[in-house]
Amino acid sequence: MPGLLSQAYGTAPKQAAPTAIYGYQMRSPYESENKFFKSRPDVRGMAAEDGKIVLNPYSSLSDTEKMAVAKNEAARLWILENKPKIDISINDAQKKFFAGTEYAQNPQAMKETIMARIISGDPSANADKAQTQAANQLLSQIEKSTAKPTITQSIMSAMGMKKK
Repeated sequence: MPGLLSQAYGTAPKQAAPTAIYGYQMRSPYESENKFFKSRPDVRGMAAEDGKIVLNPYSSLSDTEKMAVAKNEAARLWILENKPKIDISINDAQKKFFAGTEYAQNPQAMKETIMARIISGDPSANADKAQTQAANQLLSQIEKSTAKPTITQSIMSAMGMKKK
C-alpha cells in the first residue's frame, strides 16, 4: 500500500542515472569492447582509451553496483590523467587476488586499481588502514579538482572578485 505522501502527491519519478562521474562521461561499448565484455563477464567495466567510462552490458550487477563500478572507472581515468604519486604497499591478500591478471606484472597499475577500488567501496580491494587513508586523500584531490563552482563563486569570478 502506498504511503500517505505518495497517495497525496504521487510517486517521485525515477531519477535518471548520471551520465558523468567526476567529469568523465559514460558511453555504450563499441563493437570490439562489446565482444570483449561478452567474452569476459567478470570484467564489470573499463576506463576506455578515449577517456570515457564503459560498463559491461552483460553484467548482472544492480544499478547501485553499476554506479560503484562507474565511480571506480572514473577514479581510474582521473588517476591516468593526473598521474598522482601513489605510494602504497601492496599486501599479500592483494597480491594473491590479482595473481594471474593483467595487474600481476604491473605493480603501478595494481596500485592504481586498488586506490580506485577503495574509493568506490569495492571490498575486493582488501584495503589496509594506510591504503584507506591514502585513498581518502586521493578522493579529496579528485573531488576538489572536479567540483563545479557555486553560483556565488561564478558571479564573484565574473566580477573579478576573490574569495576572502
